[in-house]
Amino acid sequence: MTDKFNTPQCIECRLVLIDTDSTRILTTAGAAGALLPRESILAYTRVAESLTEAVDRKYGLRTIQLALLSEAEESGYCAVHEIIGVRQALPRLLSFATLDEFDCSELDNEERAIVLKIIRGEASELGRFAQLGWLDKLLAKAGIRQDRSASPIIRQLNQGIDFCLLSLIDSAGRIVWFKAVGEPNTREYALTQELTRRFPSYLPKILATVPEWNGWVMEDVKGVPLNESDSMNQCEQALTALAVMQKGMANDVASLSALGAKDWTCGRISSQLEPFFQEAHYAMQAQTSMKSRPLGSNELFQLKREIESAFRQFMDAGVPETLLHGDIGHGNVLATATGPVFLDWAETYFGHPFLSAEHLLADLARSNPLFAEKRSGLRSFYADHWEAYVQPGELEKVTLLAPAMAAFAYAVIAWDANRGQPDPTQAWPLLRSMLRRTKRELEQASEAIA
Repeated sequence: MTDKFNTPQCIECRLVLIDTDSTRILTTAGAAGALLPRESILAYTRVAESLTEAVDRKYGLRTIQLALLSEAEESGYCAVHEIIGVRQALPRLLSFATLDEFDCSELDNEERAIVLKIIRGEASELGRFAQLGWLDKLLAKAGIRQDRSASPIIRQLNQGIDFCLLSLIDSAGRIVWFKAVGEPNTREYALTQELTRRFPSYLPKILATVPEWNGWVMEDVKGVPLNESDSMNQCEQALTALAVMQKGMANDVASLSALGAKDWTCGRISSQLEPFFQEAHYAMQAQTSMKSRPLGSNELFQLKREIESAFRQFMDAGVPETLLHGDIGHGNVLATATGPVFLDWAETYFGHPFLSAEHLLADLARSNPLFAEKRSGLRSFYADHWEAYVQPGELEKVTLLAPAMAAFAYAVIAWDANRGQPDPTQAWPLLRSMLRRTKRELEQASEAIA
C-alpha cells in the first residue's frame, strides 16, 4: 500500500484513533451507536501528513499514523492512528469506546481483526510501525529526550510498511528528523550513511542510527528549496557541489554498486535500446492526442541510430561514470547559508555525471524563467568542472549532447520502472513526450557540432 492515492478527487477516510493507555478508540457517538470520525483529504497528497494535521486541527489531538488499511468496497479507506498527545479538551460530542462497541458498518470483520492485531502489537504484516508505543522505542533507541509534561510536537509526513518520515522537537528545542525505509528502498539506509560520511557538508548530519529499523535521525536543515530560489550563485553552488561529490566517487563506483545503487551507465542504457524502442513503437501507434504528431517507424529507427552514436561519443569522451541523484528535482536540493544540501537518496544511481546535472537544470528551468534563460551558461559552468578529464573539443561535444542524452535516459528509466506494473502503458505518454524532446535536442546538438 503506497501513501498516495491515484484518483483525482477527494477521498473520505475513516479514522481509528487509539488511546495508548486504555486502547479505547475515539468515537463520535450518535443515535446509531459508536461511530468513527471521518476526514476528507485531497488525492495526490501525503495521507499521513494530511490526516494527522486534520485530526490536530479538528480535535486538538496529536497522532501518528500506524497503518492505512486497504480500501473496503463500500466504506473506503481506514487509517489507524495512535494518540500521542492532547492539545486541548475534547469536544463534548466525542468519547472513547472499545473495539467491540463499533458496528460492522463502521469496521468490517477483517478490519476489526487487523486493528486488534495492531493494538496487541501482532500486525507484523503491516510493518514495524503498525504497533502502539513504537515512538517511545524510537526515542529510547536514538537517545532523544522530550519534555513529557507537554504534548509532543511531531509532524509526520509519510508512513508505509516499514517506512516512516517525521520531524519532532527534542527537549532542547531542536528539530530533528527520523526516516526509516523498507522494501524496495532499503538501500537508501546504507547509501545515505556512506554519502554522509564522505560528503558531510552536502547531506544532513546524522545524529543517530537505528540499524534494525533501517532508520536514522538527522538534524533539521534550514534552507530554501533550490527550485524556489532566484539566486544564480546558489544554483552554481549546487552544480559545483554535485560535481565535487561525483568526482569524489568517480574511482569508487564499485562501492556504490555494493551498497545498492542502480546501474544506469551509458552501457546499461544502450543495452536496453532494442526492447525500449519496440515499446516506443507501440506507444506512438497508440497515441490519440493531436497536440503533437507521433513519430513514425522510420523516424524511430533513425532516432535509435542517432542515440546509439551519441552514447558512443558520451562513453568515448573520457568523462568517468559516477554518482547520480535519481530524484534531484522536486525540492531535494536545499540552498542554505553555508551551501547546498542534497536530500532523499532513495534513487541513487551510477552513470554519466551530466545526466544528474541536466535533470537538475530541467527542474530549475520549469520552476523559474531566470534559470530557463540562463540554462546554457549554467550547463557550461557545470561542464567546466570536468575539463581535466577530456580534451576541450570533446567536452564541448559532450555538453551539447547532454540535454538529449538526459531526456532519453529519463524515458528509459521511467519505462524500466513501469515494466513490472499491472499497466505498463501508463508510462507511454511520458515516453512519447521524452522521445520527441530527445529528437529536438539531438537536432540542435547536431547543428551546433557541425
